[in-house]
Amino acid sequence: MKIYLKIVLVFFLSVSALSAKTIKISTQTGSPVEKLNNAYKKAKHGDIILVDVDIIFTKSDKDFLINKEGITFIGKNKKDGSRFEIRKEIKKNNLIVLRAGFTTFENISFKNATNLIRVESKGKVFSNITVKNCVFTNGGYTGVDFRGDFKNILVENTTFNDCKFGVQTMDSVILKNFLVNRCVFKGGDHQISIDNAFADTHLIDHSDIIIENCEFYVAARFNIALANTRNAIIRNNSRMDGGLQKYSQAIHIEHDTRDVLIQNNTMRNDVGNAIIIFSTGYTGHGNGRKIPNEEKIDFGSSNITLDGNTITYSKQHAIAIGYGKGFLKIKGNNIINSEERIISAYNTKKTMTFDIDKSVLMNNVKFKDIPKVELPNYFFIKN
Repeated sequence: MKIYLKIVLVFFLSVSALSAKTIKISTQTGSPVEKLNNAYKKAKHGDIILVDVDIIFTKSDKDFLINKEGITFIGKNKKDGSRFEIRKEIKKNNLIVLRAGFTTFENISFKNATNLIRVESKGKVFSNITVKNCVFTNGGYTGVDFRGDFKNILVENTTFNDCKFGVQTMDSVILKNFLVNRCVFKGGDHQISIDNAFADTHLIDHSDIIIENCEFYVAARFNIALANTRNAIIRNNSRMDGGLQKYSQAIHIEHDTRDVLIQNNTMRNDVGNAIIIFSTGYTGHGNGRKIPNEEKIDFGSSNITLDGNTITYSKQHAIAIGYGKGFLKIKGNNIINSEERIISAYNTKKTMTFDIDKSVLMNNVKFKDIPKVELPNYFFIKN
């Protein structure tokens, strides 16, 4: 029986592969936008739409809506090696709205819209969405914006230029196997924002949220911001240059974020802190009820581990904690430099623990070798 099922499955997959086709946009009729829509109307699960013309949406064109699963959009290289573009004439509204899983975008340049790709799961769990070898430029609000619940997301080898939020998730109760790998972020405000402020704390199912092998040039505020997120790994990012504003960080962690591993990154901040572990001032992405100080401790973040990082410079405190909980663990292979203090913390829970290895290098001195009389220059921790 098992052998029979296997043969049937192989046959089905073979037939599916044979029936899949590549649809060239250039061979369709109408304006470039009409050609794109006509190609999409013909596409079925497994088909490839080849982007081989520039597509410019005018003021009167509607957003491009994708609601069929299993479509792959691949850009052909131009003769000069550059990518074909999908863009808006006027930066307004959405460029692409995706309401389906099993969708791939590859080797395409997206430009000039409020949201360049807006992904809306609307009460479902979407899986297998891939963005690879693309460029996102001039996103007034977002480059790729994930709204809802997702599994198996890959954003890889992609560049984000001047997108206010480069990659964003918002209010994801379910967020599993979410990978951002080998990407470059330049400009913008929050270059990556994993913000789940409205997600029910008791229902959250987050795992394997991984941001790795990326480069983050200077942002307005944050290279990476996590809010109400669980089980995140930030690792092997070769540069994290922080932000330009006084309140800016390379890594910003808030709103009851838990269980974060920060591993083998190089970061700095010439204006603010390198890392902040914090509560939140207002509910709902900063737009809801103001949280009184006596409640903020319940919204504090917890269980952060630093392993093998180098903070080359921080204008303020290298690691700043407000209303912290759980633990902060700093392994001995970290190198931390700061113009002011290495660690500062206030209004932390009395049960919060600080596990700092004796070999951690702090402003060129091993932690174990810092004289007690000089410790206040390195730490300020107040419960």
